[in-house]
Amino acid sequence: MKLKNIVLSILLTSSLLGFAHAEEVAFSQELVQQAKSGDAVAQNNLGDAYYYGYDVDQDFEKALEWFKKSAAKGNADALFSVGYMYDYGEGVKEDNLTAVKWYTQAAQKGQLYAQYYLGFLYLYGDDGVTVNTRKGLEWMTKSADAGLDIAQAELGHLYNDGIEGVPQDLKKALGYYRLAVKQGEPAAINNLGIYYLEGKGGIKQDYKEALRLFTLASEAENGLGSSNIAYIYEEGKGVAKNYKKAAAYYELAVEQGENDCLLDLARLFGKGGFGLTKNTEISQQYEDQWDELQ
Repeated sequence: MKLKNIVLSILLTSSLLGFAHAEEVAFSQELVQQAKSGDAVAQNNLGDAYYYGYDVDQDFEKALEWFKKSAAKGNADALFSVGYMYDYGEGVKEDNLTAVKWYTQAAQKGQLYAQYYLGFLYLYGDDGVTVNTRKGLEWMTKSADAGLDIAQAELGHLYNDGIEGVPQDLKKALGYYRLAVKQGEPAAINNLGIYYLEGKGGIKQDYKEALRLFTLASEAENGLGSSNIAYIYEEGKGVAKNYKKAAAYYELAVEQGENDCLLDLARLFGKGGFGLTKNTEISQQYEDQWDELQ
């Protein structure tokens, strides 16, 4: 069993577009008229309404149409949204290079999510986008230093592991993790817990604080946090060994998407002890579940 931390990158999903648009504006004929009259904010809001299906049928193509109208007037959020839709092929064929062009326009206007995604594409590359570590680090840092939690967490991961062109720097990683933790970013909370568990980055080892942080991460639906609580109980780090509790947290981690924990469950039930009854049949069931996912 080993500790589990987010390495390098946060999982990106379409749900993140919603965080860039804090205010939900439902579809209405009034909104349509405002958009048609040329109001850039209304055009962007109408794009959002179609994108998410706020009181109207979800329609990515119409969303993109209105985002582009707003973007043409320089609306930074709309510029970001157009880039995002090209990046993920929503309502249009995926085109990462075109996404970079839209992200760049939004990023130059200070749109923090555009800076984050642009930094991400340059740091790790994608179809049509060549890795440019210098540009990637520059944009990710702009976003993080301006206060975006996922950018702060990303820099924490980056400096924690180090990549070509970005040497490992645990103190910088720790600093960015702490900034993200203040904003409740689950991946950063989990990884800060690892720093306390292992005494990394100049931090004094503190099992109690590690467990507190893992618990916060777990409660925020972070499966790695749940897995690391299980680790603490399995290995007896600052607590009495308790395989029954460990199994319960591994099961929770699986529910939260950490399928690797199926193997941890198979191992625990295969040997039993410390409050957990050995059960080779259940152990095999977990192994079978794992095999089916491969």
